[in-house]
Amino acid sequence: MKTLVLTSLIMVFALSAFAGPIYDLQTGMYAEGDQVTVTGAVVTGVRYNGMFISEAPNQPFAGTWVYTGFTPDATTGDLVDVQGVYKEYYGFSEIDVSADPMGYLNKTGIYGANLFPLEVTIADLVADGEPYEGCYIKVVDGMTVTTAPSSYGEWEVESMDTPGAFLVMDDYWYDDATVMLGDTFSGATGCLIYSYGAYKLEIFETETVVSVEETTLGHIKTLFR
Repeated sequence: MKTLVLTSLIMVFALSAFAGPIYDLQTGMYAEGDQVTVTGAVVTGVRYNGMFISEAPNQPFAGTWVYTGFTPDATTGDLVDVQGVYKEYYGFSEIDVSADPMGYLNKTGIYGANLFPLEVTIADLVADGEPYEGCYIKVVDGMTVTTAPSSYGEWEVESMDTPGAFLVMDDYWYDDATVMLGDTFSGATGCLIYSYGAYKLEIFETETVVSVEETTLGHIKTLFR
């Protein structure tokens, strides 16, 4: 989702020296319908119909969702080349490989270094989530589950560091059956999406979980730590 606010613009100027095609896409250098070609991006998450990729080094505006329409033959940590059409899918920026007659997804190797998540707070995301859309992030707040998981596998947490700041969590890589109202945890990693008018974290894992039944949530293993 493109929002030209002051904080985002400051980050654009500060980081422009590291710009690549994903960064350019996320900062408004492409128009919808433009063809986008990305080389040597790191896969940060794979779903049944696409994947998240990031330019290295990981930084704000450097991640995006790639829609393929099928389960990509890739895993986290792979290096890929991608070509597709830039789209805003209900406000969520993506590269659509399926919409480009010349579109492709090619694995080229494995990323040989650690790709660390961007550390952010829930307050950061509430103030302006745009720089982190599509990115691999770590939310570092202490959090409390304030809304139990819905039938769509989504629940809400409130920051313990900034009361009144809330974030929606999604269960694609996470077992929401283990989440209970009142659970607390000290951090969460995943990829940030924009859906139905809100930023949401597709969780890989949580940290230091204390359940209302004094049980511990199982961590989901991810390549990047």
